[in-house]
Amino acid sequence: MKADVFDPGALREAFGAFPTAVTVITANDPADRPVGFTANAFTSVSLDPPLLLVCLAKTARDYPAMTAAEHFAINILSEAQKDVSIKFARPSEDRFATVNWARAPNGCPIFAQVAAWFECSRHDVIEAGDHVMMVGRVTAFESSGLNGLGYARGGYFAPSVAAKANSSPAAGGEVGAVVLERHGSLFPFGDDNLSFPSYSAPGGDPAKTLASQLERLGLSVHDWFSLLDL
Repeated sequence: MKADVFDPGALREAFGAFPTAVTVITANDPADRPVGFTANAFTSVSLDPPLLLVCLAKTARDYPAMTAAEHFAINILSEAQKDVSIKFARPSEDRFATVNWARAPNGCPIFAQVAAWFECSRHDVIEAGDHVMMVGRVTAFESSGLNGLGYARGGYFAPSVAAKANSSPAAGGEVGAVVLERHGSLFPFGDDNLSFPSYSAPGGDPAKTLASQLERLGLSVHDWFSLLDL
């Protein structure tokens, strides 16, 4: 077996250890109909000239339209837009009917209430295995000041909530956890009356106390989302 042949599922899970923003990439097809897909393989590239990059699978339904479009846009979703991400990650005949959107200066669809958006002219399309890298030159953009939606280890997270949890006081009290959605399921505990775990933390760091207790239950820190003082 070649040294660089890996189990695709294991490799995907390892790549997922890197937290990313969640975006919806949009453009128009040759008939000027809006097309779009959810993507987290996005990064800024250069300030001068202003360039960014997004990766697109060659098997994507909108691959022909996206790679042929002269302009495309990146909508960086805000923390409240998980539903938008899910809608544009699934096949649907008219996903744009379910969101509030308008056209940017060059006609690309831009969503309302996003953290930021960028409209780009196509700078380059680079072959990269089973994907292509679409490099865009930014022609217009706007930042709303809203926090972006995060994604890691197969689940969504809200950075502002995580930051608030990490700033919890180190005094005692009761700490609890809302356990992350993972593959569409939540993880409450109990036999008859299900509930989320909570523990007494008379002193020390509440976050460390709860993390330790969750690990005793066989949950890694990637399985829990935020710590709340109750």
